[in-house]
Amino acid sequence: MNKKAKSSPFTQNSPAVETEKNYINKNELTIVEARKLLPENLKHLNINPREYKFLAVYCSNNFNAEDAVEKAGYVERNKARYRAIAYTLLQRKEIVEAIRIYIDTIIQPYKDRLEMELLNVYYRRAMYTIDKFYDSNGNPLPVKEIDKDFICCIDDIKYVKNGQNLIPAYQLPNRDLALQALYRFITGQDINATSVLPEEAQKKMKIIYNNVLKISNSVKPQNIKKKVQK
Repeated sequence: MNKKAKSSPFTQNSPAVETEKNYINKNELTIVEARKLLPENLKHLNINPREYKFLAVYCSNNFNAEDAVEKAGYVERNKARYRAIAYTLLQRKEIVEAIRIYIDTIIQPYKDRLEMELLNVYYRRAMYTIDKFYDSNGNPLPVKEIDKDFICCIDDIKYVKNGQNLIPAYQLPNRDLALQALYRFITGQDINATSVLPEEAQKKMKIIYNNVLKISNSVKPQNIKKKVQK
């Protein structure tokens, strides 16, 4: 037996094994609990147990990324770090595919609204401009003055000294990676696996996004409820 075999969330552990696990985060979801929240048809995806827990919480809590990371067992100092981990996970093609499967399997009636919400997040992270976070003099805007629709672009906040004051320095997404995630979410393909150049992909994504906005009539999903499995 290969002792180094990769752990899988789809492997059934005995109750004894489950109780022996000492989680650092007392709010961490167990694999048993996670399995109850997700469909079974994810077994073909390369997802480790912690990523699986993240998915289980993320897909069942109105897509609250910070909460999902914390309950998946990641332990960080602040909300910004949890958010950074979440959006790193959301760039993985396996995670995107798992979310699509969840939407199609569990909450089909809300599919359009959910996909619109996810599209907005991916699009803003790929297409944001620096003036959303800094004024014309290059000074960082206070968090409370940043457009709430672009908070998803702040991966971390560090405070640095400016004279006697501490000012925020925002860690923003790598737009090339974010564009790849957006392209993958919309087309199901990787930019690197196609002949499309990043500049072409960006133009294509803008056109598709604007067309979706027109069709959706600016849908803003709120309080999305999961369809209960019978």
